[in-house]
Amino acid sequence: MKRLVGLGLCGALAIAAVHAIGAADVAAPVIAPPSPLTTAVAAGKHWRLDTPNGAVHVWMPAGYHADGAATVVYVHGYYTDVDGAWREHQLPEQFALSGANAVFIACEAPAGNRQPVRWRSLSDLLRTVRAGIEEPLPTGPVVAMGHSGAFRTLIPWLDDPRLDWVVMVDAAYAEIDPFVDWVKASSVHHLYFIGDDTIEWTEEMLRQLPGAIVVDRFPAAGLPPEAESAPIVYVRSQYGHMRLVYGGVALPSVLRALPMPLLGDAPWSEPLGVLPPPDAAVDAGLDGDGGGALVDGDATR
Repeated sequence: MKRLVGLGLCGALAIAAVHAIGAADVAAPVIAPPSPLTTAVAAGKHWRLDTPNGAVHVWMPAGYHADGAATVVYVHGYYTDVDGAWREHQLPEQFALSGANAVFIACEAPAGNRQPVRWRSLSDLLRTVRAGIEEPLPTGPVVAMGHSGAFRTLIPWLDDPRLDWVVMVDAAYAEIDPFVDWVKASSVHHLYFIGDDTIEWTEEMLRQLPGAIVVDRFPAAGLPPEAESAPIVYVRSQYGHMRLVYGGVALPSVLRALPMPLLGDAPWSEPLGVLPPPDAAVDAGLDGDGGGALVDGDATR
């Protein structure tokens, strides 16, 4: 019998018992299966492009087909960059949750008032994406969706003839005239605007756009049928400024209401709001209904 140095009799018996049990009898750790959204994101195609105007993320869902597809361009707000927004706001998961047949683009934007707009031309951005992914973009509607300080990037895009839909996610900070004029200029222009921090300006926009469909609070099942494809929709949000861009309620709700066909095998049957808030938002107490405000001319979000 081999001598087990320093273990003593009890230690030797314990080791012998473990060897007697054998590795096959030790319970394997239980690994939870990936969620439908995680699976959908992984099944799609993702590109991260390095450009002179900053990083650009592109995501194309599995099952995407060009017929009837849209191009959705998302612009983040202040105090983050596109990489941070892509990761922390779980943008690809939210895009997947919409179930939309679209190419989704997220571009770099200013993180504060003192930073310049990176992409002043929507057409330049779309050309850069097409060249970078080496695949044609769809010829369907072009949707520009921006949160908070993204309004600075969206304003110069309003002159682009390809732009069909603008979605202002709590982004109506004082400069509302360009958006009001844009949607009034053509029957093919459509505007969704959401108010929380910006309620003062979104209510003024409503006064100037009396034909808007008004939705009080985001319903759990998504926007009501009368908001689907309506030319002008205003949502008074029950969610705070940052909660609008994570958690999987506001962004997928609006995207589902736009005139884009749903993919048959997309996880859009998952309940809205299934995404957990990012850890940073919980730590900062931003996962409730609280929002930010304008402080010394600079948005706090």
